Amino acid sequence: MTKRLFVLFGLMICAGAVAAEPLVDGDIEAGKTRSAQCAACHGPQGNMESAQFPKLAGQGAPYIYEQLKLFKSGERQNAIMAGQAAGLSEEDMKNLAAYYASQQTRPGAADVSIAPAGAMLYHAGDAENAVPACSGCHGPSGLGNEAAKFPRLSGQSPQYIATQLKAYRSGDRSGYRNATIMNGVAENLSDEDIQALASYVAGLQPATGEKKGGGHGALMQHAGGPAGAAAGQAETGDDAESEASPEAVDASEQQSQDADAAAKQEAGAAAGDEAASAENNEADDAGEDAAAASEDDSDAQ
Repeated sequence: MTKRLFVLFGLMICAGAVAAEPLVDGDIEAGKTRSAQCAACHGPQGNMESAQFPKLAGQGAPYIYEQLKLFKSGERQNAIMAGQAAGLSEEDMKNLAAYYASQQTRPGAADVSIAPAGAMLYHAGDAENAVPACSGCHGPSGLGNEAAKFPRLSGQSPQYIATQLKAYRSGDRSGYRNATIMNGVAENLSDEDIQALASYVAGLQPATGEKKGGGHGALMQHAGGPAGAAAGQAETGDDAESEASPEAVDASEQQSQDADAAAKQEAGAAAGDEAASAENNEADDAGEDAAAASEDDSDAQ
């Protein structure tokens, strides 16, 4: 009950952050032209793998637009981005946001040795340490919520995710509404938690037909207990395969096959023991019958 209430409290935090603002309307082709100055750090089409520079491909346009405005105003501190954003007009920022949002995110891969712990935190949170479920705001597959400007996490560089969670935890990234939410979330995360979460979200894949903005429903879906593809929880059922990266799925299938083989071997051994025990019992019974018959013969004589 305590965990359920805690996760529902996370729902209220996310719901309170949603602002009824129009989505960004930008020119994709104009944004593509303007993005030439961004490619050195963010990569062609926005698919850079880096601890310092995020993937922008597939990111929500409202989130990109807001972050560019924050860099330009100085509310979000970053020396490189402050210089880059200084020369951008409102139209430039909207066009860049539209362009990167239209690009395909290059899938990431989770480290299956730590991703299960990340899955538990992402979908169920940690009530004991006051960490709400990430899926409440960022969605079951990490697609984010455009209306609330909660970013997409699925496929993001794990190094970058880890860097930002540590920046939220230390307060180095702060000063605006959604950063304040994340400061409160990250302050109770350990380094191990951060690495596990970063790995797990890197391998998240959207379910077929899933759209951005499903965070609140996801939180309600998972409020009853732990879930997550990499953790192999029964609660996720058929959705697990769609959420995990191919590497995680392959590893999970291999583990399942190994477990099946071990179970069969154990069952075979148990069956052999049972058969041997039955044979011994039959032999004992036969011995007792023979002894009884011998006794009867002696009495008769």
